[in-house]
Amino acid sequence: MATRGRSIIVAHNIAVSLAVITLIWATAGLTFAQPDAASPGPLKVGLADVDITPEGSVYMAGFAARKEPSEGVYAPIHASCAVFDNTATRIAIVAIDVCKIGIPQMEKIRAAAQEVGIPPQHVMINASHTHCGPTIIGSKNPDYLPVFEEKVTGLLAGAVADMQEATLDYTVGSCTMAVNRRQLNAEGRCIGMRPEPRKQIDPDVPILRVLSPDGEVRAVFFGYACHPTTMGGQEVGPDYPGPAREWIAAAYPGALPIFLQGCGGDIKPRYCAPTGRFGYVLIEPKETVKELGHELGRAVITALVVPPQAVPADGSGKVALGGITELIEVPDKKEPETKSHEIYNGAWRIGDVYIFGSQCELCSAIGLRIKRELADERVWTCGYTHWGGGYIVDAAQFPEAGYEVNISVCAPETEDILVGNAARYVEETHGHGENLY
Repeated sequence: MATRGRSIIVAHNIAVSLAVITLIWATAGLTFAQPDAASPGPLKVGLADVDITPEGSVYMAGFAARKEPSEGVYAPIHASCAVFDNTATRIAIVAIDVCKIGIPQMEKIRAAAQEVGIPPQHVMINASHTHCGPTIIGSKNPDYLPVFEEKVTGLLAGAVADMQEATLDYTVGSCTMAVNRRQLNAEGRCIGMRPEPRKQIDPDVPILRVLSPDGEVRAVFFGYACHPTTMGGQEVGPDYPGPAREWIAAAYPGALPIFLQGCGGDIKPRYCAPTGRFGYVLIEPKETVKELGHELGRAVITALVVPPQAVPADGSGKVALGGITELIEVPDKKEPETKSHEIYNGAWRIGDVYIFGSQCELCSAIGLRIKRELADERVWTCGYTHWGGGYIVDAAQFPEAGYEVNISVCAPETEDILVGNAARYVEETHGHGENLY
């Protein structure tokens, strides 16, 4: 059984020209399209944001036990987009406050990107994974879905219309507002979705800033690996990413904060009761959401107290851009030799920053391992990217059983495949060094 997809399309510009590399794994052939004569220029970045809060009642995604539609809004939800352009190619990052998106939405976003000159493989779509957002998969919200799609696809053209010369800087902060949710008994078995402070989290808070030529902060990308499940209920809202963005926006007036969800499949916000379960102490759920979000926001601002390192460009401001998107095959948990599942993997290069994104809910150890094995590179790891859901659990946790292991359809070997893909993607986009535009 194949463990990698049958084809990859990689688009980037080599030296001062645009090249398309097509890797056909079935034939192991490597071909190069003829480059054009485009010459990369100073980086430009365009930004766009839209409120996607439903105006009426909607069915929500995230908790299977929730059967009734929403009964109000506790905070607005948003979708944001940034387009990076170096005159030779463009990449786009789209971040959306929903639990997950569907294939139709992914395809429509990619189509909108192509209309403004962005190759499909250069589009990253990341869901915050809030469990208090509207479902956009299926037919439950027929009135809301076309409104959602029009707003989100319109972001691409809006960002292109906003193009301005920019510089970038990058740093990694730290935050411990999360806790592992796979509590173990004395025998090392998972006994439920309960706080487990003895197991790891990923404390990293990667931060990419977009600045105007005179140093004004225009956007702050930030990430964290943690389920936005501080509260349930019937009200629409963004969970902790919302107040985290508000904190950053207050610190940098006029800047657009954009949150990217990390590899937090086994991680929850740290609100724990003395009973050994998740629960609220002293303050109510909505205030807890604010406290946790503000804690993450403070972590971002704290990291930025020390001037971040610039994302390198040459003397004329040229910044490398590139992207890979691949539909891969991973083995089935029960029938690994005869059955497989297709999922999307990808990586996007912005200068010397490499953002890895995988479909599904990746457990934290996978993101940590990718960064550990690529320690010489600036690597940002994300789950909840492209479309769809489902858990991908690191191999070490399979003997523990528990919710994530039980519900996953992917075999333990999937971890090695994803880690290998991340390394390969970085090598592909890094292989041409300063000549990659």
